[in-house]
Amino acid sequence: MKVRSLLALTITVALVPVVVFFAAPLARLVDAERDAGVRGMQETARATSLAVDGQWNEAIGLVRALSASSKLEAEQMAAFAGKARSLIADGNAILLLYDANGQQRVNTALPEGAAMPDTRAANRERIAKTLTDGKIAISDVQQGPVTRTPMVALEYPFSLGEDRQYVLAYAFAASRLASALPPLADADTTVRIYDRQARLIQTNRRDEEIASAAPPAIAAAIRSRREGLHALPDGGYAVLTASPVTGWWVAISTTADRIDGNARRIALLSGLGLLLALLLAVATAWAISARIAKAIAQTSAAANAIGSAPPLRPKPSGIDEVDELGDSIYQAAHLLAEAAAERERLLVQAQQAREVADTQNRAKDEFLAMLGHELRNPMAPISVAAHMLAMPGLSEQQLRQASDVIARQSSHMNRLVNDLLDVSRVTRGLISLDLKPIEIQPVIASAVEQTTSMAAGQGDILTVAAMEDGLWVHGDAIRLVQVLANLLANAVKYSPPQSRIQVEARRGDGGLLLTVTDNGSGIEAGLLPRIFELFSQGVRRPDRADGGLGLGLALVRKIVELHGGSVAAYSEGVGKGSSFVIRLPLCPVPME
Repeated sequence: MKVRSLLALTITVALVPVVVFFAAPLARLVDAERDAGVRGMQETARATSLAVDGQWNEAIGLVRALSASSKLEAEQMAAFAGKARSLIADGNAILLLYDANGQQRVNTALPEGAAMPDTRAANRERIAKTLTDGKIAISDVQQGPVTRTPMVALEYPFSLGEDRQYVLAYAFAASRLASALPPLADADTTVRIYDRQARLIQTNRRDEEIASAAPPAIAAAIRSRREGLHALPDGGYAVLTASPVTGWWVAISTTADRIDGNARRIALLSGLGLLLALLLAVATAWAISARIAKAIAQTSAAANAIGSAPPLRPKPSGIDEVDELGDSIYQAAHLLAEAAAERERLLVQAQQAREVADTQNRAKDEFLAMLGHELRNPMAPISVAAHMLAMPGLSEQQLRQASDVIARQSSHMNRLVNDLLDVSRVTRGLISLDLKPIEIQPVIASAVEQTTSMAAGQGDILTVAAMEDGLWVHGDAIRLVQVLANLLANAVKYSPPQSRIQVEARRGDGGLLLTVTDNGSGIEAGLLPRIFELFSQGVRRPDRADGGLGLGLALVRKIVELHGGSVAAYSEGVGKGSSFVIRLPLCPVPME
């Protein structure tokens, strides 16, 4: 075999494992790029569907509140119509009240005082079916009888006694649903809402006609109720998701380049890179083989000796070209090993970055679920209290109880929103501090006062250790009270009843050490290193009434750092209590 053939074979054998091992990560990367595009469209579709459902839930709440009106109970239809007009306050919305015979009793589209037309023949059968089903019915898109514009409607059946059955119909312009659509991000992506008959209800493109039929591929998927990714005849893709509330469909369509473009470009560039590497290798082999052939022709004995020995580092032969070739082979082996080690290191880094991204995504999803849960919990008692306030003949005690429920739950929601706003301001550097010399004793007293009732509610013992006078810091009193109150509130939340919680302030480490200690549930070893990160929380006790978003300790650390200090958490493990130590620089006692 000639030298050129041998070198070509050697390079080929060396490149085959590289190509094989490179192909597998490349295939995974291509699939990941495509999956990321599809996943993004699916998340946008689900978010849009939830936004549309949210608008319908608001409409259902409005109709349900009107059905409980005392004016309707008293058969004061004119007064009830006036109340309905005031609540709707929208020229593109209509509210109708039908009795069990299909006769309109209220129609906000007619002038006040106008006589109701006889609608029994046209509506009796539909109203009877709605009353029999006893369920809220949401319509498909239809043309409004008055506005002559596309509208959607819901019908809410209810009864005020065995012989008084009604149906409240609330219709509004389909254009109102445009607020639920995401903005038009690019010219290739379109978001559409279709009804159960595959007719267009709303879109983020202005050149499409509302109530028009969906393209055949999308219409077929809707009729067969197939959610997920669908290929379109024009080469593009569409992601469909159905709403459990309305039965409508959200379809996001885009071009094939938006889904497969990045993957194709990665594969093309990688293939070109491999081809270029192969061409360079062949050219290098040709050049090296020429030099080796010349050296072998001049020293055949040395060449025979080299050919009969293992390809280890050759001994000096006295021929520069042959020696350089031996050194080059030896160095090439080392370079190949280093390249493999570097590639392995890069792969490990990429995997670690992927794991970090997955962890952050899980934290985001857990936070969103937790936020939804924490904001939803107060809504049930507020809704019950609101319906209770709308009931006639309530006693003063009942009114006071309902008001207390609304105030208490609104205060809880206000605390959640304030925590979110504080974290947002701190992380964006928008928070401003009123820094001035302050004594730490009043700060501790204010924080203890804020949490005393919370601690007393579960029988905790909250104490303040004796401290020396003259402990002054340069800080914002309101923010430091917020920091200490957060730590005390956490100690109460994560401690069983009858726990002991102590606050201590003393000099140490060249500054002020402010310590909050409890003998409660402690902190797991795995949570301790990330306890001050956003959305990090310990395991909730079953008897813990108050929730949280995992923002408090992150906010504590940010505010303390803005004061030039630091905060640390210590715990020997679960069930062994915990300590939080704030370190702040002391300042001289101001002259009076």
